[in-house]
Amino acid sequence: MKQAKKIWAILALAVFANTQAQNYLNYNVGNAHSHNDYMQEIPFWQAYYANFGSIEADVFLVKGKLWVAHTEKELSPERTLESLYLDNIAKQIKLNNGHIYQDTNKKLQLLIDVKQDYKTTLDALVSTLQKYPEITNNQDIKIVITGGRPQPKDFKNYPAYLFFDGDLDKTYTADELKRVGMFSADLPALVKWNGKGIPRDEETARIKNAVEKAHQQQKPMRFYGAPDFPNAWVNLMDIGVDYINTDHIPDLKKFMNTIPKNFYKNQKEYSVYKPTYETDGVNKKVKNVILLIPDGTSLPQYYAAFTANKGKLNVFNMKATGLSKTNSSNAYITDSAPGSTAFATGVKTKNTFVGVDNEGKALAQIPDIIAAKGMTSGLISTGDVTDATPADFYAHSDNRNSSEPILKDFVSSKTKILIGGPTSGLTEDNLKKIREAKIDLYKDLKSVKNTNNRTLVIDPLASQRITNGRGNWLANAFDLTLNDLKTNKNGFFMMVEASQTDGGGHSNNIEQLVTELLDFDYVVGKAMKFADENKETLVVVLGDHETGGLTLLDGSLKEGWIFGNFSTNDHTSIPSSVFAYGPNSKEFTGLFENTEIFNKILAAYGIRK
Repeated sequence: MKQAKKIWAILALAVFANTQAQNYLNYNVGNAHSHNDYMQEIPFWQAYYANFGSIEADVFLVKGKLWVAHTEKELSPERTLESLYLDNIAKQIKLNNGHIYQDTNKKLQLLIDVKQDYKTTLDALVSTLQKYPEITNNQDIKIVITGGRPQPKDFKNYPAYLFFDGDLDKTYTADELKRVGMFSADLPALVKWNGKGIPRDEETARIKNAVEKAHQQQKPMRFYGAPDFPNAWVNLMDIGVDYINTDHIPDLKKFMNTIPKNFYKNQKEYSVYKPTYETDGVNKKVKNVILLIPDGTSLPQYYAAFTANKGKLNVFNMKATGLSKTNSSNAYITDSAPGSTAFATGVKTKNTFVGVDNEGKALAQIPDIIAAKGMTSGLISTGDVTDATPADFYAHSDNRNSSEPILKDFVSSKTKILIGGPTSGLTEDNLKKIREAKIDLYKDLKSVKNTNNRTLVIDPLASQRITNGRGNWLANAFDLTLNDLKTNKNGFFMMVEASQTDGGGHSNNIEQLVTELLDFDYVVGKAMKFADENKETLVVVLGDHETGGLTLLDGSLKEGWIFGNFSTNDHTSIPSSVFAYGPNSKEFTGLFENTEIFNKILAAYGIRK
């Protein structure tokens, strides 16, 4: 039993020690407390299968039995402490070979709230528990009495397996403190904070003081009556509260289980480019346009990356900002195919349609349009070379998944350079057509000797995540392409897609999202630098849609960490943030349809469609 007490104390303090640095990674469902659990649709089991660390049951002594209810009006002989909790706990201990959870590291606290005279109720409880030695002798189980309970001096009169909820206003002797299982306090009696925003400074100080007082005594802390939704949970975790009270088991379960994917601390800060703004916003025709598309991003994603890079981001140094409406022609929420088709052609089309209108008719795309003016183009993606976004600029298909015919369209397109990851579209027939068209095909970026001819690079490294070793691949692909395109005296168009920012949204993985976006933003800085040097280049940055419904719950601009939450694993209808730099950048301000990107780019070139 002494060893069990030591383990519980260590668990309590481990959380507090790390949350001082806002390390949410030390919280999990073991810190979740099912408040008034008996009021759940499925008492005990819902919290148990959520792996909660603490479950609460209120008890009344009725006819010698402990009945579970919140008030006397709700009492029912079918709902007893034994039938709802003790029998089920004993069953799981047997099933798990002596442990409460299959994971032998997990513990369970059963908080019993005594609603009547504690003496008779506790006597009945002790008598009842004599039938459950597998519970009372189990180091994985802690039984804590709250509500009606004896004075500290009388703790010793009860079996050692019973612990008591502590009162922060009381002073305990060393022996009495050993019987305190945790400390609880009424949050509304302490502060008026309703869970929205952050508590006032003096309220935060009161909450912290209570938590620290409990931790100084080597005990965990819980507040009842606390607001019960994500922002409140975040603030309580930030302060170091050990048990998070909830009546919403599925919501808190999901929130706790996704913390590892929702928290990220950047380890690779970089300095951003300092623009000259010499030609920014100047009203003059440009020779070159660099369109950079971080797939699946809008303002929340950018601000997450900005926070992770300690308050620095190249796109945030662009003064011209706007919003692009993203809906497709047949859906409120677009996918990438019609999203980038709008950029490439100026036409809204159906979901899954690539470079074609609603009837499947091929549309003229920027690379082909500018080729008539003697200009050249290049496309780069950190995804499949036939994926929707790059394909929208060279292919024509009513099915974005038709990789073979999409790659075949590249052969007949006017795009000079296409660089990206592997595709199933590289069939023997397409290989033959590529050779016949005298397109140089390379298996990776490093093996490219020159780009004198039309060039196709299909590099497996492109499809790797930045955290899995992609390194400076995107920046190197940008440099290679730019060094070729800028030699064309008539001008060029370049599209650069960060494909895997979208993957971070789909997988609800903030580390992937932020690291991919920071890698992309570094390339944005290179594009801005070229625009300053060249003085005839327009740089435009925008996503084709937002993915994940990201909200930012907490973060530190000073320390470079971010904590967020996602509302979906798919696209949303949130407008995309638009950033522009260079001549004609002011044309990209305000709210407009995504098709206007195409029109504004052609206007910047001085081309009338």
